[in-house]
Amino acid sequence: MGLAAAAIIALLLGYVVVVGVLRSRPLTLPAPSGPFPVGRSIVTVPAGSTTPDEPRRAAWVWYPAQPGSADDAPRVDYVPDGWSGPGTLPPTVGVGWLLQDVGAVTAWARRDATPAPGPAPVVVLAPGFETAPWMYTTLGEELASRGRVVALLVPPTTPARVVDGMPRTSPTAPAPPTGAEVDSLIHRQSVDMTALLNAFTSADPPVPVTVDARRTVFAGHSLGGGAAVRACELEPRCVGSINMDGPQPDRAPAKPELLLGSDRSCAAVTPCAEDGAPRAYTDWLVQRRAGSPPTSTATITGAGHNSFGDPVHYFVAPPVGAAAGVGDIPAHRMHAVLTRTLDTTIDELLHHGHIGHVEPGVAAGLPELVRLPD
Repeated sequence: MGLAAAAIIALLLGYVVVVGVLRSRPLTLPAPSGPFPVGRSIVTVPAGSTTPDEPRRAAWVWYPAQPGSADDAPRVDYVPDGWSGPGTLPPTVGVGWLLQDVGAVTAWARRDATPAPGPAPVVVLAPGFETAPWMYTTLGEELASRGRVVALLVPPTTPARVVDGMPRTSPTAPAPPTGAEVDSLIHRQSVDMTALLNAFTSADPPVPVTVDARRTVFAGHSLGGGAAVRACELEPRCVGSINMDGPQPDRAPAKPELLLGSDRSCAAVTPCAEDGAPRAYTDWLVQRRAGSPPTSTATITGAGHNSFGDPVHYFVAPPVGAAAGVGDIPAHRMHAVLTRTLDTTIDELLHHGHIGHVEPGVAAGLPELVRLPD
């Protein structure tokens, strides 16, 4: 073997060792900044859409907890048993060994802690297509620490999930959904979101929290963002929606909607550049936004499509950094901009029923956030 070949092999082995160490280092997510400790429960609720093979849906629920109960309850597992499998990482799953070991990630919530006295407003959250619920832990914990009940719907397209205590799996799609398929998924997910809200206002809620359903916001990421907008139109108790870098539904919203996207995303701006997305789909995103415009739009400079969830905090080895879709914004800045924007927007919707001027109200000290003309 030549010296050049031996040197290359040595470098590759060294690279594998270094990546293995870095991806396995303990990662603690940003601590929630609100006044409440946070509880988390995973429950099953009736579905709204028709699926004979799976008539119920899983939901992850973060909520403000009583301090004493939270102190005594065990900390949650970031990824509980049954919730990890093929397809449950960001798009670079084929080279998962180059990404964060999610078993080394630590969250802050306490498992099934006693809820704080209510009533509390509700934020119904929808994940992206084939995206695991644990990828939204930071958002759920932050909003719950500020006194909101955050209920995340787990669609049946989620590759690995647990329903009624039984692990369930769905094969990942061989290609991204087309525009027509997106509309069908948005419809089903939006109906399930309204059913999830109904479960929390029933006589026997899945988590013993007291909610004020008259003060409800629907929010979602990617495909879930479009579902959130549509669900808000279907649900009279919804005061407004937040669409995080997702497609617009096929009807323009009559209620307030903040479309919050990346400054490169075809979901939010024109011209745009979607890394790896088919041209037909990006053209569809632009056309849909023009035909069903949001009531308010803002972008986060440097964000990537997957930086609206926990992946922005993960370790990603250099060769797949771009493919991970987290942009080039530092994780701590993305966390600050996103959580402050969501908190302020939710507060405006809950208390005033509209979205104010994002730039002077939200972006003070946050130059990454840019308000686009209505």
